[in-house]
Amino acid sequence: MKAIFTGLNGTVAPAVANYFKKQGYQIIPYDRTVIPVDQALEIMNFIKLHQPNVILHFAMGSPEWARILADISLHENIKFVYISTVSVYGPETEGPITIDIKPNASDQYGQYKIISEQAVMKANPNAYILRIGWQIGTSPGSNNMIDYLDKQITQYGLIQASKNWYPSCSFLEDTAESIYDTIHRLNPDIYLLNSNDRYHFYDIVRILSTIHPSFKVVEQNEFIQNNQMIDERVKIRKLSERFSSIKL
Repeated sequence: MKAIFTGLNGTVAPAVANYFKKQGYQIIPYDRTVIPVDQALEIMNFIKLHQPNVILHFAMGSPEWARILADISLHENIKFVYISTVSVYGPETEGPITIDIKPNASDQYGQYKIISEQAVMKANPNAYILRIGWQIGTSPGSNNMIDYLDKQITQYGLIQASKNWYPSCSFLEDTAESIYDTIHRLNPDIYLLNSNDRYHFYDIVRILSTIHPSFKVVEQNEFIQNNQMIDERVKIRKLSERFSSIKL
């Protein structure tokens, strides 16, 4: 089994690729310094050379690149997976967010992801669209929650965390396992991947501080939002299971 991955210099793709490798997949990186993102013929030749079973598109890039990959995948009978985000939902969306709630983000990043999703679905009705939340890594140095919290400590000496914010979030390895399960067990569709089943941000940071003692958290209540995604079709390890063994 072969899988082409874009975005292997990012945060999520390496964790997912590592999980796929453990399941017996050969991982083929899409190197943008070698393979262009706007030349359909060269992209087609690269894909035909490797004959993957699945293409997973994590990387930031133009919606047109996503469309080309989705279109080629359809015609070559290759499973195509586009990794999207909870950010397609604007701050005015009242969670919990279910699959019937339409994306409504108006910021630049959210709009970019919405347009990319639409391009993929138009080109390939058999594509998987997976919307994921904020990822929890193990250390600073990449775009994950631990890195954000570490930067807050470095800059301000403490972390202000709201008891009125319920974010969508998951540990990276749980996201990786869920992505694998979703595309192998379920039919192509749009899916929501989130582990947070009941925690506000203050509690999440407070619990993480038992693992990262440098985190000093202060409660605040000004920020009010619930962007927890819920999708009963998806299997993903819940935060309550992750946190059940941690004594505060």
